[in-house]
Amino acid sequence: MKIKKAILFLISIILGNRFYNYVGYRLKRYIKKVSCRVEKGSKILDVGAGQCQYKKYFSHAQYVAQDLCIGDKNWDYSYIDLNCEIYDIPVKNDHFDYILCTQVLEHLKYPDQAFKELNRICVRGGGVFVTCPMTWAEHQKPHDYFRYTQFSLKMLAEEHGFEVVSIEKEGGMFITIYTLIVDQFPYLFYSRGFINTARAFKIFLYPIMFVIGFIAYFLDKLDKDKDLTAQYECIFIKK
Repeated sequence: MKIKKAILFLISIILGNRFYNYVGYRLKRYIKKVSCRVEKGSKILDVGAGQCQYKKYFSHAQYVAQDLCIGDKNWDYSYIDLNCEIYDIPVKNDHFDYILCTQVLEHLKYPDQAFKELNRICVRGGGVFVTCPMTWAEHQKPHDYFRYTQFSLKMLAEEHGFEVVSIEKEGGMFITIYTLIVDQFPYLFYSRGFINTARAFKIFLYPIMFVIGFIAYFLDKLDKDKDLTAQYECIFIKK
């Protein structure tokens, strides 16, 4: 068991570092950051939770997972507590202290309705933690509908009764272009069912991609505006 954990830890370092997988690295940092804002014993709803990969970061809270369970046919949805649409979550008003919504908005047909429902179930002063991509290939097809800018996220939040605490861009031009390359090449094999080939491809190219990612990471500091960004990380508070 210890050997397995050690291997998984080593893999997470190799594949999850800021140079090879900047977006994944930043997303995990964001989850850890917002988990510190969640008080012990408070109620948090993870909407579009999928396989509940972030549950471990909220072990100190009352974690509830919601999903419609249609995103990826290969996922294990057995840990989902509320199998329902995000537009009609079967709980009373002001039920949750916090809501986590990571990489979900792009898959919603009706984002306005979703924000309206999140406002209904969140307590006044409660936090909503949102991440979503701006630059990313179509995925979980056909359930992929939108890409967002900082202005659309701000509009959605404010029009539905939330105060914008922060909207941060993760990755500028260099990191975004690098991320598309490192993820989309293996996807050519994944999408055709050649899973092992895709994994071998990633292993074979890892040293090269790591070096390119290292260079992209530091070049990215030259891009101050980051108008071409990979994803957004947001914190909203219900008024």
